[in-house]
Amino acid sequence: MCILSSGGTQKSIDEVSAPVISVLAQDQMTKKTNADASKAFGFDISKTEGIAYYSNDSVMDVSELLIVKLNSADDASEFKTAITNRVTDLQNTYKNYAPDQYALLQDCIIKTSGNTVFYCTASNADELYDAFKKAL
Repeated sequence: MCILSSGGTQKSIDEVSAPVISVLAQDQMTKKTNADASKAFGFDISKTEGIAYYSNDSVMDVSELLIVKLNSADDASEFKTAITNRVTDLQNTYKNYAPDQYALLQDCIIKTSGNTVFYCTASNADELYDAFKKAL
């Protein structure tokens, strides 16, 4: 029996994330640890082969970039759900007092491609996603 997964990559997390990170504006976001990503999104890092997580240090800026390479493409929906839950929580937090940040959250990009998950909330999210697609 052969199971094929569309998309994804054999490349390392560094090979996939480096072209995306190069598109980040200076001081737009800072690199965070895998533990930070696990805490923020509530997912099991043992299911990942690699994580690239960046966020803005200001509580008044919801900009985030997350690229996850999973051990198995079967876990992609679980990670997508965790990201969606975080975005919903942030929307509820920022909805009434930071309309510009709420708008960014509404326009966020959450995509899976085989064994990779991409999430970005940023003013240049489309540009970052394009770099990600090319890196795959």
